[in-house]
Amino acid sequence: MSFHASSQGISLHDNHILVAQVKSEHGTWHHRTIDLNNYIGNSDGWFIWGGQKFSHSARNISLSHRPDGVWLEGELRCVNGGYRERQGINLSEKISNQGGNLVL
Repeated sequence: MSFHASSQGISLHDNHILVAQVKSEHGTWHHRTIDLNNYIGNSDGWFIWGGQKFSHSARNISLSHRPDGVWLEGELRCVNGGYRERQGINLSEKISNQGGNLVL
């Protein structure tokens, strides 16, 4: 199950740590975190899954709660040194709630 449907208090700390209260199958809530720098990178100004350390070359990072999930948004540095326009990546497409844990 996508994590956003069974979580509350979803936030971002230090521009790369996703934090949430995640509900387990038993109905109990657990404080959980996942470091997005371990799973998301920057490819010439675009967020990519399977990369790392996107936050090292990003600015104006935030979360956006949309009908289709929770999005990580920001401006990422391009190879030429400039920044690409604000864009995002849907965290709910890859991150799920498995037994009250955030799993990618």
